[in-house]
Amino acid sequence: MYKDKGFEVFSQIIQYIIRYFRWVVIFAVVLVVLSGIYQVESSEVAVVLRFGRLTGGEKQIRNPGIHFSLPFFIDEVIKIPVQLVSEREVITHYTAESSISPNIESGGYLLTGDNNVVLIRAMVRYTIGNAVHYALYNKNTEQAIDGIVSGTITRLIVCMDIDSVLTTGRARLSSEITKNSQMTLDALKTGINVISIELTEIMPPPETRRSFEEVISASVNKETAIQKAREQAGNSLMSAQVWASNLKGEATVKQTQRLNKAHTEMAEFNGLLDQYARNPQIVITGNFRQRITELLGRTGKTLIVPERGMPPVIVLP
Repeated sequence: MYKDKGFEVFSQIIQYIIRYFRWVVIFAVVLVVLSGIYQVESSEVAVVLRFGRLTGGEKQIRNPGIHFSLPFFIDEVIKIPVQLVSEREVITHYTAESSISPNIESGGYLLTGDNNVVLIRAMVRYTIGNAVHYALYNKNTEQAIDGIVSGTITRLIVCMDIDSVLTTGRARLSSEITKNSQMTLDALKTGINVISIELTEIMPPPETRRSFEEVISASVNKETAIQKAREQAGNSLMSAQVWASNLKGEATVKQTQRLNKAHTEMAEFNGLLDQYARNPQIVITGNFRQRITELLGRTGKTLIVPERGMPPVIVLP
């Protein structure tokens, strides 16, 4: 009797479990299906990995909108903010302490080509340029940027002297770090696209800062002196050009005057030559009298020429 009743109760429990298990399964299936629906924002793209691998290549990249994928244990959806501009400060070779840290891991420093110590802090601005590479190969973006940029700075700065690093070569150094870091990031397929690398601070260690400041001051004074000398040279050149122009003008005037005088004398000579061809004796006598008169005029004496047959008389003043 009790045995039959217990069996009946057990049978009812089994029936209830079977009845509601169906709904539990249906609910679980609905949840699994809904878990494959996802939305990609306007500033993102999504890369879908199936069983941890990219199948279908570019077809597995989803643009902004609502999409569906297989359940989470089959497909993995990685959303990547491709339009976001991120910043990362690299302080591997910088320390804010009052002296150089003996622990290179907590705050390093750099050696220039002329064996000087310098501290550098850099700001890296970057975006995600290749979503597939970023999803597959990039595990830690910040660590990758720190390592690659720091290594590039170390490699480039050892080829420069301290004066160039602190003054004239700063812009070129920043450009070279950006270019070489991007080449390394591309070779490692990180998917990171560097926009710019700004060297926000380049300074000597506190122990030698005063000496470096004196060097910088001397460099500034040198450039100021060079600029002043160039200005003076420009002014002197301008004055010389004006003086040369005036001399040229005066010479041109004198040349014109002398040419005019030569043309006048030539015209007189040609006229006298024509007269001489017709009556040479008259020309000789007239020319002689003219020259004698001019000569006596210079000496202050007067020549009186009497009638024919009488000798000339010189009258003293």
